[in-house]
This record gives sequence, C-alpha cells and structure tokens, in this order.
Amino acid sequence: MRLKLSYPFDWHGLEDFQSYSYDSAGLPRVDYGGEEGLRYNPITIAQYGLHALQLFGKEEREEHRARALACAEWLAANARAYDKDMFAWIYDFSLPFYGPQAPWISAMAQGEAVSLLVRCHVLEHRSDFLDLAHGAIRLLDLPVADGGTLGRLPDGSPWFEEYPTEPASHVFNGHFFALLGAADWADQTDLPDAWQRYERGVASIEKNWRLWDRGYWTRYDLHPTNRLASRMYQKVHVRLMRLLAFRTARPLFYRTARRWQTMLYDPWCNALWLAVKSREKFRLRGYGR
Repeated sequence: MRLKLSYPFDWHGLEDFQSYSYDSAGLPRVDYGGEEGLRYNPITIAQYGLHALQLFGKEEREEHRARALACAEWLAANARAYDKDMFAWIYDFSLPFYGPQAPWISAMAQGEAVSLLVRCHVLEHRSDFLDLAHGAIRLLDLPVADGGTLGRLPDGSPWFEEYPTEPASHVFNGHFFALLGAADWADQTDLPDAWQRYERGVASIEKNWRLWDRGYWTRYDLHPTNRLASRMYQKVHVRLMRLLAFRTARPLFYRTARRWQTMLYDPWCNALWLAVKSREKFRLRGYGR
C-alpha cells in the first residue's frame, strides 16, 4: 500500500487541539499540573503535525504545511541516540498512574513520530527525516526488559507498549498508533523486515482483541487497575478497528468495529458502563499519587 500524505486516523469530534498551551513557535505543550507543569509531549507534537498535514491535504494552505514541518523539526531536534543506531524521544518526567519513572520511552511516541517524519520526508525530500524514522521504528523491536517498548501478551504475542512498565499496562490505542507508524514505514520503504513487524502487530490484535472486550464495553488497557475505556476512547477504539479493517480487508476487524460501535448507542451497554465507571472512579481514587 503506497504511503499517503494524509494520516489515516480521523480526529474529528475527538481532538481539536484547542486545549493546549502553545509556545512562541506554535508548538503545543501539555499541562500536567503540580510540579511538572507545562511539558512538551512527543505524542502530542506528532499528532498535531499529522493533523496539520491532514488540513494541508484538504486546503493546501501554507500555514498547515509549515505547522507540520515545525513539529517534524522539533522531533528531529529532540530525538536522542539510543541503543544500536536507534533513536528515541525520552520523557524526562514521571507519570503517577502507570508509574513510568523518568527517563522513559513510549512505543506510541515512536510510532506517531515515524508517521510524521516519513510524510515530511515525502513532502520535503528530507533524507534526514527518513534516517531518523529508520532508527526510531527499530525501538518497536526491542523488548521492554532490554529498555525497549516491545511487551508480550499472556499468549506471548508481541505488543507495542505505550507505557513500558511493570506490571504491564497493554494500552489498546497505544499499540494501535504505534502499529500505524510501523505500517507507514512499511508503506514507504517496502522492506521485508518492515512488513514482518507490521504483520506481527496485526496478528496480535487478531488473536487477542477479546481481551479488551467486556461484552458491553471495551477496556482501556489490561493493567491490574482494570479500567473501562471512556466514551471518547470507545470511539477511538472503533475508529482504529475500522481503519485496520480497511487496510487488511479482514472481516473480523469489520465485525469487531461494528460490535463496539453498537455498544456506544445501546441503552443497556451505556447504563452498565456508567455504573461500572462510577464504581471505578471511587475504587481508584488516589491511585498512583
């Protein structure tokens, strides 16, 4: 499948990028509150750049192109040499809920950065962006135990970890967005090892999607805290599954996307979700502080 300039995930109705604080260069910063305060998050910057490219594809306005390139330049300037010719975006602050302690890395950050960098390479013929993406995507192959982002599900299937912690969290959307980066790298380079990485990630979802399906709603992750997805993330899961169905033409993914979409509008599913989510908020009050 040939790489398209416009990123395939649809943020419409989910994220408008209006809630961030922007620096003088127009780059978003996330407010984590407390001592952490405003921080640059590679995931947010990559997503903002990819969203700008989507707008550029629709409107061809120079401001959108410039915005995407500014995000790619930030990623290039802030990538750090890692292990064996790999590059990583390293978080220099800790997060209380899952417990990653600085410094740490994220498969989702690696994948979404690759998605932006390969597109900006196509747009600007920047070989440095492509070289950086090559080093970044390889971190999806490095096990968490060795300082990487590759985890394992209970059956041994590989999982790209948004938060490479112990106990494992196995965040559903984190694996998916990293997988889109693997797909973009494979589409751009057509290398055998790139396609193998992508196919392994797809097979993991195909074999294990039921682990996140509660029968009336989806789980956000497989962390011991046992959290349901929010309504917004239920929509994210539906859109990601539809996207994978489109890429692979596999009936299972179409059926699963329809199943999860039905949950969103079923009164019984919504009532049960609300009851369980309310208890969950009480149960996890103060967790990770």
